[in-house]
Amino acid sequence: MSKRVIIADDHELFASGLENLITTDRNLKVIDHFSNGKEVLVFLEDGNEADIIVLDLNMPVMDGIQLLGNLHRDFPQIKKLVISMHHTSSSIELCKNLGADGFIGKDATASQLLDAIGIILEGGKFFQESAQETFDSEGKGFYEKLIHHYKLSKREVDIIQLIINQFESTEIAEKLNLSPLTVKTHRKNIFRKLGVRNLAGLVALVKDFPRL
Repeated sequence: MSKRVIIADDHELFASGLENLITTDRNLKVIDHFSNGKEVLVFLEDGNEADIIVLDLNMPVMDGIQLLGNLHRDFPQIKKLVISMHHTSSSIELCKNLGADGFIGKDATASQLLDAIGIILEGGKFFQESAQETFDSEGKGFYEKLIHHYKLSKREVDIIQLIINQFESTEIAEKLNLSPLTVKTHRKNIFRKLGVRNLAGLVALVKDFPRL
């Protein structure tokens, strides 16, 4: 039976090109493609199933970062391959933390795309090395840089990751063995330090952080 593939990309021409490439493998079938993450979630919440989602990071309404968080939480059985023009080490690390199984640049070859899908569907991971190295001279990773840049604590970064993954304050409290009041205080302090007001602002800042 063919593996079911969903494409999430708001550029119709690129999405159609992806479909043509993917379906050259007779073991793969593109069952639909969507222009934003919200459409993907509605499709899945209606009871439809997929084996892997190939998604872009930049989409309207709900972008790829938000979609990854929702998929990681509500549909963990579905494999996720990010294909993006923002192919940086920081973006790769962020997507890993949000449950992505692979990441390739939009300049990848057709064989790299098919290799990535095949490896992921077999239970492996495929993260194409970034063409643009964004670790600093001390080798700090994305979240270490976030801590340094905004003077955050390790606990605050743990909470940021859970917030982006769509966990509520009570769920975060349970996971981190904290009181809900402590989590709310941390959340308030995080938003103040980052200069954001809500989840949308937090997601936008984290997504754009590699370019700061």
